[in-house]
Amino acid sequence: MMIKKLTILTLLMALLVCPDVAMAKKKKDNKRPQPQPQQEIRFEPQVKVVDYPIENPMAQLNGEWNLVQIDGDDVNLPRSMRAYLYFDVEAGMLYGNTGTNTLNATYKLDGNKFKVDNVVTTKIDGDYYQRLENRMLNCLNEANTISLLSEGDVEYMLVKHNRDELMKFRRQNLDFINGVWRVMRINETDIPRECDIKIVNDVDMKTVNIISGNNINIINGVMYIDPMIVHGIEFEDLEFRPTRYRWKYFDTETRLLIALEETLYCRKAISGNQIELYTKTLNNRGQFDDKVLVVLQRFDPRY
Repeated sequence: MMIKKLTILTLLMALLVCPDVAMAKKKKDNKRPQPQPQQEIRFEPQVKVVDYPIENPMAQLNGEWNLVQIDGDDVNLPRSMRAYLYFDVEAGMLYGNTGTNTLNATYKLDGNKFKVDNVVTTKIDGDYYQRLENRMLNCLNEANTISLLSEGDVEYMLVKHNRDELMKFRRQNLDFINGVWRVMRINETDIPRECDIKIVNDVDMKTVNIISGNNINIINGVMYIDPMIVHGIEFEDLEFRPTRYRWKYFDTETRLLIALEETLYCRKAISGNQIELYTKTLNNRGQFDDKVLVVLQRFDPRY
């Protein structure tokens, strides 16, 4: 896993305020636990619709899908690698990566009938991951049907040979976190309204900007979208750009930075006006539990 570093400026300022930052950073370096079966999400009901037909490919297929299972086996790749397909429906093209090499192909779709042709890949050897590539290419060659299913707001694509499932892909759609959000709670502690910390997320640009109060401090950073986790997201390279040396809620900013550094994934509320940032904590049974780090509410300038 790539070691993630705060900038020197951020580290020095944070250490002056709170020594716990250093400990949080050590945890950050190895923070992603082994993927566990997704537990029930308390914010969202689990609604499952299996194998619904493809009637509008532009809306239903277009975009990126991450490979999560192949021949029934879970796919777990290192942080620097991922296997995915990208459907360009308008052009009838298929792009992607096998975990080792990039991929280009054409495809034909008639209802749920699916055929992939003219597959071309780059030629980088990847040892173990080369075997994943070979399996993925074989599955694409055998595929003749495609179907979709949903679990809550998570969408899956099943690539099959007749009724036999060859590959399972997940659409990693984090558009719901785009926009401006007000920080309402950090580690179960409510944030005073006058503190007024706002987070601005841009999933397309992979950026995050944090604004404290009336532009008192600004923190810029980047986000990493983890394809191995449902709604997986991490915040990195968070950098202070203070307009004042210190203010009343400087400690709150520090606690927010620590929480963002520990974030692994997010969930949205049914109403759509709140999201929660989560991590995993190890319980005394040796299992991972969900832990809410930050609660955000969509910013409304009227209030």
